Amino acid sequence: MAHARSMKPTLTTAAAVGLLGVIASWSTDARASGISAARFGGEHGHPTTDNPTALYYNPAGIALSKGTHIFVDGTIALRFASYTRPGTEVNSPQTTDLAPGANDGKATLFNAVAAPFLGITSDFGTDFIYGGIAAYFPFGGSAVWDKNKTYQGNQQFPGAVDGVQRWYSIDGTIRSMYITGGLGFNIRKIGLSLGVTGSVIRSNVETIRARNADGTDDLVNGMPPNTMLKEGRSFINVNGWQGGFGIGAIYDVLKQGKYFIGLSYTSQPNVSGGMTLKGTLDNALALGEPSQSKVELTQSMPDIVRLGFRARPTAKYEIRVFADYTRWSVFDKQCVMDRSFPDRNCNFANTDKALSDPTNFGGDANPAVVQHLPRFWKDAGGVRVGGSYWFVPQVEGYVGLGYDSTAVPLQTLDPALMDAHKMSVSAGVRWQVVKNFALAFTATELAFFRTSTKGKSALNQFQSPTRQPSGNGVYRQFFQLFNIYLDISFGYGGRKDKKAKGKSKVATPTAPSGGVKVEGGAQTKPAEPAAEPPTEEQPAAEPPATEPADDGGDAAPADDPTAAGDGTP
Repeated sequence: MAHARSMKPTLTTAAAVGLLGVIASWSTDARASGISAARFGGEHGHPTTDNPTALYYNPAGIALSKGTHIFVDGTIALRFASYTRPGTEVNSPQTTDLAPGANDGKATLFNAVAAPFLGITSDFGTDFIYGGIAAYFPFGGSAVWDKNKTYQGNQQFPGAVDGVQRWYSIDGTIRSMYITGGLGFNIRKIGLSLGVTGSVIRSNVETIRARNADGTDDLVNGMPPNTMLKEGRSFINVNGWQGGFGIGAIYDVLKQGKYFIGLSYTSQPNVSGGMTLKGTLDNALALGEPSQSKVELTQSMPDIVRLGFRARPTAKYEIRVFADYTRWSVFDKQCVMDRSFPDRNCNFANTDKALSDPTNFGGDANPAVVQHLPRFWKDAGGVRVGGSYWFVPQVEGYVGLGYDSTAVPLQTLDPALMDAHKMSVSAGVRWQVVKNFALAFTATELAFFRTSTKGKSALNQFQSPTRQPSGNGVYRQFFQLFNIYLDISFGYGGRKDKKAKGKSKVATPTAPSGGVKVEGGAQTKPAEPAAEPPTEEQPAAEPPATEPADDGGDAAPADDPTAAGDGTP
C-alpha cells in the first residue's frame, strides 16, 4: 500500500492541471442531435429567419431584413445528468470486493453553462445587397461530474473520489467557435433571396479522465495483501484552426411577405478531410513516471442541411415548421497520435465490422497511436413546429414543440458524450419596446429518453489500444434552457428614403384645390403611387391614430392595414 500513497500526489497534480484547463464554460447538447449547441434566437432561430442568427441557420435570411441590426443573444443551460453503472460491468470482481462503489453505482452532475451569439447585419442603405458578421459556438459540450463522497479523502483508492464515470470523463470540453461573415442578395422581382457565408473556426478539446495502460478499470495490480495502485490519469489539451462555408436560399412564395420556404447547407469544419488539433498529452500512469508528449488529435465534425417553412396568413398568427439533417456519421473516431512519428496515421482494419465484431477491431494500430476512441456515430435529424400570436402589434407570444433523434450508437455510448432521442417544449415572448429596440425571452425544456445499454457496449471488447472500460449502464439527462436576446436596429431603407426625399424637391404643376389637376381641359384625380408590399422590417401602415410599429421582425401580410412586423426570424 506504500505505492498507493506515493501515487496520490501525482493524481492530485494531474487533476489540478485538468481543472485549470477545463474551466471555460460551454453549452452542451442544446437543440440538434449529437453535440450541437445551436439554439440561437430561441424560437426565432430557424431556416427562414431574418434576424442575424440567419448567418448560422440560413444566410439568405439577412436579405429579408431592413436597416442595420445589432443582435446580442445568450443561452443559459442547466444540465442534469446521471450514469448508473452495474457491478457486473466492472472488469475484475476483486475491485468490487476491495472497493465497493468505486467503479459501480451512480454518478451525477448538475452544470450551469452558457453559449453566446453576437451578430451584426446591414442593408448598407440598399434593397438588394446585405452583409453581416457574427461570432458563436454551434458545436460543443462540457461536463464536470460530482464527486463520490464515499471516497473523499481515501488514502487507499484516491482516484475513486472522481466518480464511477471517471474512466470516460472527469472534466471535459469539446467545442468549436465560429467567426462568420456573410452576404445576402434579394431578387425581389421573383421573390428569391440568396446568401453565402465563410467562417473561420477555432476548435479545441480539453479533457481529464482515469486511464490504465491496458484499457481496464482495475484499481490495483496484484492480489491482497501485495497490491499496488494501478489507476492513473490522462489529460489532453489540443486546439486548431479550420475554415467552412454556408449557402442558402429563401423563396417568398406569393411575393407578399406571407409564405416563405428556406433551404440551407452548412459545411463541415475544413469542408472535408476532418480536422487536426495539436497540443499536449499529460499521462500519470501506474508503474511509470508522469510524462508529457506533443500530440495531435484527429476528428471530423458534421455538415448540416436545413429546410423550413414559415406562414403568416394574418397579422395575428404565424406558424413555423423546420427540420435539419446532421451528418454525424463522419464522427467515427477521435484519435490521439504522437507527433514525433513522421509516418503517423490512425487507420485500422475491419472498421466496417467494428461494432458487429468488436473483438477483432482496434489492435493493429500505427506505432504513433496513443489513444483511439471509436465513436461510429450515425446521421441524425430533428423536426420542430412552432406558432406565434400577437396580442398587440408590439407583443408576440410563441410556443414550439420538437423532436431530435440520437446520433450515438449504444455500442459506443459513454458518459463523456451522452446523447439520446429527445423531445423539447418551448414558450416565450418578444416585446418591441420601441421602434429600434426589441427584447425576447424563451424557456425550453429538453427531455432525453432514458437509455440503457445493457449488454450492448463494445468498448471493453475492442483490442488495445482501443479498449476502454465497459460503458454499459443506464443514462439519464435533462436540460432547462433559457434564451435571451436583444435586437437593436436603425437606418431602415436609407437609400430609398433619400431617393424619395430627392424627388419631393422637384417642382411639379400645382393642382387646383380639391386635389384635382387639369389635363387637356378635363379634371382628373392625381395618380396615386403604387403601394409597395411591406418588407420584413417595414410593416404595413396602421391607421393614422397609431404609429406603425417597426420592430425589425418578419414581414406582415400585405393586405392587412393593421399589421406590424412580428419579430420572428
